[in-house]
Amino acid sequence: MRSMKFIAEIGGRSHTIEVDNHGADDGYYTMVVDGERHEVDAQLLRSHIVSVLIDHKSYDVDIEKSGKLDDTLDGRMKVRVRGRVVNLDILSERRKKMKEAATAHLSQSGVVNIESPMPGKVFKMLVKEGDEVEEGQGVVVVEAMKMENELKSPKAGTVTSVKVNEGQAVDAGTSLVIIE
Repeated sequence: MRSMKFIAEIGGRSHTIEVDNHGADDGYYTMVVDGERHEVDAQLLRSHIVSVLIDHKSYDVDIEKSGKLDDTLDGRMKVRVRGRVVNLDILSERRKKMKEAATAHLSQSGVVNIESPMPGKVFKMLVKEGDEVEEGQGVVVVEAMKMENELKSPKAGTVTSVKVNEGQAVDAGTSLVIIE
């Protein structure tokens, strides 16, 4: 890892985090959290505890992954620091865009226009016109940058229009599915 940028969501608030290890795997990092720079020395100990020095202050951090936490750090985790437990949702910038795209187009009338957040190809349609969907149910899978991204309905409703077909190339902002 040289440099990585991701978003940590804690209690409904988003924090942008940039991590740079200067190309060395020696445990020394520069982290920028919401624009504030920190020098970090992190060493993994036995039993999944991480000993961390942040700006010369020592912390023992216990990290518990919830579900899948992949190489891009997308996923959920619980972090215990000094007796306090914090639930984190970790999102790469790409996953953050995917999540926002699924909920950004809710109109005043309750109509949801699910759009492709980035250029790609419609990998699989999970619904058809007339289907009833639940909030959080997958409706379409878009393949972008060699990764499959499932877009979900932000509300319960009925699929009133499917605008694309499987295998179709789409641009960012292309309307995929309408739900009322």
